[in-house]
Amino acid sequence: MNLARIIIQIGLPLLFVAFVAMEVVVIPLVGSKERRLRRALVKAYILITTILFLLTFPEVLREPIIYNITGVFETGIFFKIDLLNFPLLILAGMLWLVIGYFSREDINYIFYTVTYIATIGTLLAGDLLSFFLFFEIMTFASYALMVYHRGDEQLEAGFVYIYMGIIGGLMILSGILMLSAYTATFEWTTLAVRFSELGYIKYMIAFFLIVGFGIKAGMAPFHFWMPKVYDGAPIAVIALSSGVLIKVGAYGILKVLSVTFSVDATQGLQFYPKLWEVSENIGFVVIWLGILTMVVGVFMALQQASTKKMLAYHSVSQMGYIIMGAGVAAYLGYIGPMGFVGSMYHMLNHSLFKVLLFMVAGVVYYQTGETNMYKMGSLWRKMPITAALCLIAALGITGMPLFNGYASKTVLHHAIEEAFLYGHPSFEYAEWIFTVVSAGTVCSFIKFFYFIFLRKNKDNETLTIEDPKTMNIPMGILAAFIIFFGVAPNWLMDTALIPAAMAFSYDPEFISNYLIDMNFWNWKDLSGMIIVYALGLGMFLIGMKFHLFHLKLPSWANAERYIYSPVHTVCEKFPDFCVQRYEKPIIFGDTLIYAILLSVILAMLVISRVFV
Repeated sequence: MNLARIIIQIGLPLLFVAFVAMEVVVIPLVGSKERRLRRALVKAYILITTILFLLTFPEVLREPIIYNITGVFETGIFFKIDLLNFPLLILAGMLWLVIGYFSREDINYIFYTVTYIATIGTLLAGDLLSFFLFFEIMTFASYALMVYHRGDEQLEAGFVYIYMGIIGGLMILSGILMLSAYTATFEWTTLAVRFSELGYIKYMIAFFLIVGFGIKAGMAPFHFWMPKVYDGAPIAVIALSSGVLIKVGAYGILKVLSVTFSVDATQGLQFYPKLWEVSENIGFVVIWLGILTMVVGVFMALQQASTKKMLAYHSVSQMGYIIMGAGVAAYLGYIGPMGFVGSMYHMLNHSLFKVLLFMVAGVVYYQTGETNMYKMGSLWRKMPITAALCLIAALGITGMPLFNGYASKTVLHHAIEEAFLYGHPSFEYAEWIFTVVSAGTVCSFIKFFYFIFLRKNKDNETLTIEDPKTMNIPMGILAAFIIFFGVAPNWLMDTALIPAAMAFSYDPEFISNYLIDMNFWNWKDLSGMIIVYALGLGMFLIGMKFHLFHLKLPSWANAERYIYSPVHTVCEKFPDFCVQRYEKPIIFGDTLIYAILLSVILAMLVISRVFV
């Protein structure tokens, strides 16, 4: 048994048992130091787990590592580490450590750890049933983490979060049960041959799975929960959600499209167009859902005054890029690796710069007590390190060359161009929208940086605030990764993403020609970013001049009105209806019957007494 197998089959289970034993037996005995020891224990557990995962990488490069547990759910469950989930496993561990070190809030470290374990379990799940189980544990544990302080804002945010989480979970469960009923399997496996023999039901399965995962990922029109939740939730929870948890939803979409509706390359069937028909049709829809999500997110972000809400809508918009890439991968089938790699790459990059941006918003709030960017300004003099770190994150999300967002957005831009080149002509418009949305992102973060740090505000110039050194350290770690992946954009692709694409049904020759040693520094891509930044600056100047950053959507355009509100109303009103319609009559009826029976008995007793 090699090192990787020992780690998965012995090391990780023993580490978990040791952690639980410390939590249950040792920590309750330490008295006043309980909180500090628990915090250190959780960080140590996450750090060692992440290191153990890192040590498995040489083996994962050769073949996936599979660990079976028999006797569970009768058929057993199994866990799998492969090149698709490996980067997310490492990312999750790193962000949990960084956010835990950053946070000044009183985090409930039990739920913090349970959420981490559930997230890792979701990523490792080798079958749909265990995936759903861990996915739901992750949802409820993160809900508990969110409402731990039990403030009004936290409870309201948690209320929306859990409602949408339950709706998404039920959709996923419906898709899983239908998939099992028609294919007799719960495993992540290629089912294109079986789907080719089914009728409309295959699209029903796709609908339930994609919508369920899309709700968790913040896909339009199910995105509205993110700004509502993020505006009231603690910064640490928001950072976790945007950095990792919503990525699990995107991971589910990517895995469904790249595995379930794909063709098994080992069967030599990947070039049969008929077998890719389902994948192509679903991919077409998902591309446009991704485009819609990008547009809605960036437009709404431009209208926000709250830093939390603005960053929440940008999480929606950036998830649109990821969903679009997954759609391209499905739409183009065996020549779709550009979409697959771009989606995975942007998933990782978005986590880095968005967590850093939320940390910046958190630092500013802790120092000033303010989330309204229009009331800020002149903070770069007081907080120069925070301002510099914010600028790095802003350059990352806007796609500036030499920063990480440029690399993944370039791959995704090539992907949508290929969808137009090899597919439907409507994707030419999608490519134009891609450019405009990227310019809108530039405009939005010019506004973000200007109003918080550059704009003169005499009220803030007198504040006695400074850079919080302990909080700047984890922020600096994320900024270093943003710059590293920007300066060396091929490193992550060559190390993990391209090998992951090679493990799927994509054409190896296509990968070799277009992805291996990809040149990111060509004039076409660089000049494209010059155009994007020029458009973004123009949008900002026009928006400022004509006060366009305060527009409001009409009420009929609010997706919450058609999705969340009806569900909320039903869940609120239905129990009351049942009480009014059935329970009270039953209670009153029972009372009446009881009164009649009692009267009859009393009457009989009186009569018998009289006659006796």
